Amino acid sequence: MRILHFIYDHPGNPWVGGGGAVRTYEIYKRLQRRHQITVVCGRHPGSQDYVEGNLDYRFVGTDKNYALSTFLYAFCCYQFLKKSHSGYDVVIEDFAPWNPIFSYRLKTKVPVVLQLHHKEGYNILKRYKLFGAPFFLLEQLYPRRFDHVIAVSEKTKERFGLKAAEIISNGIDAHLLEIDPMVGSYVAYIGRIDFYNKGLDIVLKMNLTCPLKLAGKGKDESKLRQEIKGNPGIDFLGFLSDKDKRELMENAKFLLMPSRFEGQGIVALEAGALRKPLIVSDIPELSYVVANGFGISFKSGDTKDLEDKIIFLWHNEKLIEEMGKNGREYAREWTWDKIASQYESYLMKIIGEQ
Repeated sequence: MRILHFIYDHPGNPWVGGGGAVRTYEIYKRLQRRHQITVVCGRHPGSQDYVEGNLDYRFVGTDKNYALSTFLYAFCCYQFLKKSHSGYDVVIEDFAPWNPIFSYRLKTKVPVVLQLHHKEGYNILKRYKLFGAPFFLLEQLYPRRFDHVIAVSEKTKERFGLKAAEIISNGIDAHLLEIDPMVGSYVAYIGRIDFYNKGLDIVLKMNLTCPLKLAGKGKDESKLRQEIKGNPGIDFLGFLSDKDKRELMENAKFLLMPSRFEGQGIVALEAGALRKPLIVSDIPELSYVVANGFGISFKSGDTKDLEDKIIFLWHNEKLIEEMGKNGREYAREWTWDKIASQYESYLMKIIGEQ
């Protein structure tokens, strides 16, 4: 099978570096043993085309700044698609309203799949006012133009109002299930450094006595460093290697996911695998954490409620241990090996139907 995949993000992209990029790499790292895969990403500082086995990463556009990189990515991808699609068996587009490549317009027998992670909805209008209106409308209408859609969760499918979509979850590395961590000594956040999207603005308004460690990268890193200057209770570690990220999670008491919107949250699955509870915002996409007993929720955007929940869980080690056990049991079903196999089967099925 020859796969052509378009996704702006990449694990090394300092402007984004989100879960969608990790998902793409983890799935294709496994599938490249049997298939030929090309992934086209947006150019970013330090990006260079490279190949890992049968997995070929290419970067298009410019690395001058994030806005221009995003815009040129969409234009370059559509040109790449028109020129090269005939050499592939299936085309996949990871959707974001900021840089659609209109792959559904491809007049060909090659099947085209749209992959959905999360929906921003009215948050687009709250953040960008009238300027955000075209992106808001695009997010509502664009996914309905595709015959084949993958969503990372049932909640994501529902948020987009789709009657039909293949649900293929995110995953975790199976080795996390073999680690035996202790109850840690701090609260941790690991994820994109984006104040509004990830809810870091409300985290920094809290008055906590327990130590907090933050890790990740993103467009608001400089702002974060400025905000925590002089606060000895908050430590920003920047971007971590996989080993350092795992150690940070292992030694945490529990993790925070205060996102205003989310896809499924790879960090939540990884925390569960490492027997670490979570405190998550009460958005639908993270409700599975509470439903499966490995976390508690707070009212999204509510600093006081988040602060109260942190204090409550910090002083309840018995509950922490119980939730940790629940998290590991849940995470056992979501290894990347299983997800990659499900993903492969779906693509081969639609190729066969075409």
